[in-house]
Amino acid sequence: MTTAPRLVAHQTAARRVAAGLALVLTLGLMAGLDQVADRQYDNALMAQADEVPTQVVVITAKRLSA
Repeated sequence: MTTAPRLVAHQTAARRVAAGLALVLTLGLMAGLDQVADRQYDNALMAQADEVPTQVVVITAKRLSA
């Protein structure tokens, strides 16, 4: 009878370790993807900055009173 609680406690500890490892791996993967995305975004901004400037025209007007 004493083996069952020990087995359950061992399984619980193993699950905690597995959950901790999964968390660390997930956060590490997300951080790596974040760095790749930042690098690609920076490269896209630099490529866009090298293009010919675009002229923007802003038109403002007042409404006529009715």
